[in-house]
Amino acid sequence: MGVYLREKKLGGGQVSYYLDIYHNKTRWYEFLEMRINKSHPTPQDKEKKRLAQEIRAKRENELIVQDNGLLDKSKRKANFVSWYENYINAKPRTNTHRSTSLVHLKEYMGSRPLPFTALTPQWIKEFTNFLLKKVSNNTARCYLMDMFTALEDAVRQDIIPFNAFRKIEKHERIRQQNVFRQAFTLEQLQQLADTSCDIHPQIKQAYLFSCFTGLRWSDVNKLKWAEVIVKQIDNNEEYFIYFEQKKTEGIEYLPVADQAVDIIKQRKTEAEEDGNKNPYVFPCVKEFDDKNQLMYKIVNRALKKWAKASGLNMRLTFHTGRHTFATNVLENCPDGDLWTVSKLLGHKNINSTQIYAHVRDRKKSAAVKALPKLKVTFSKVA
Repeated sequence: MGVYLREKKLGGGQVSYYLDIYHNKTRWYEFLEMRINKSHPTPQDKEKKRLAQEIRAKRENELIVQDNGLLDKSKRKANFVSWYENYINAKPRTNTHRSTSLVHLKEYMGSRPLPFTALTPQWIKEFTNFLLKKVSNNTARCYLMDMFTALEDAVRQDIIPFNAFRKIEKHERIRQQNVFRQAFTLEQLQQLADTSCDIHPQIKQAYLFSCFTGLRWSDVNKLKWAEVIVKQIDNNEEYFIYFEQKKTEGIEYLPVADQAVDIIKQRKTEAEEDGNKNPYVFPCVKEFDDKNQLMYKIVNRALKKWAKASGLNMRLTFHTGRHTFATNVLENCPDGDLWTVSKLLGHKNINSTQIYAHVRDRKKSAAVKALPKLKVTFSKVA
């Protein structure tokens, strides 16, 4: 094994530096993009040479660490906040709370550095207490899960030997709390649909489409006509959606409820009448700024206006649309069980669907009243 600093002669007395690396019977070169005037070196040239020598020593140390199965201690001294920011930026922008977790981490640390070595179970507990003063229990848990996942990646990269989260006793970890999942009944959805409100019709269509398909905002706003598939099954026209979920990146093939089919047909007619060949089903709500989510903000303001006009004292968001779909399938469909709902929502694990186990009282009452009565008479005790 060897890492050597070499010089490549250029014109005018200049040379450029590169590394000649030989390891495991393989030779390769790393060009450092550093040029100096070797004939008449300036102070800057001398600094460049010193830096090149440091890089050579660093590469050699990395190979020694790799050969001996050791952890590079210099990596463990790196600032976790900076590493976490790069980790987030390298991910697809589908997880907004991941970025928000970074905001809270920066607020907590201020100007103080946070080397990986400082990420101890005690530090995590103190940061958890800080989060719980800022956000709800479940939101704090989401932020901590994002950090847990990032640290798992750091372990795989041999930056740290173990994930400090795993050193925390189970009874001391923050747990998911059951919360009320707001959802609209079919009667409330009808009231909403009957409400006249001066907002773009496609916002209404897209929201009701979410209520009858369970699609997230990130999937509804980018839904394309090419993803809507019509099949003939037993001489009946059946609609399906074949698409890639933006959040999970999983491929989904979902049957479409009759109400959602009506919305698709209405949009198709409108597009044909307008001569609109846009590839998106709801082009007027298509997000045009993924980074700042400007259309999402516009749509949320419109939904708030619509909810107020309807007299429903409930939040109107695409997430409540997803909850509405899941809850109404469980309540109103004979075959609507948790496993089916988990598949319709695109959940990879049924544990994610367990939040819908607590359905409305009407469903509970119906289940209890379905029990038959016995012909029983009770005689008095003699």
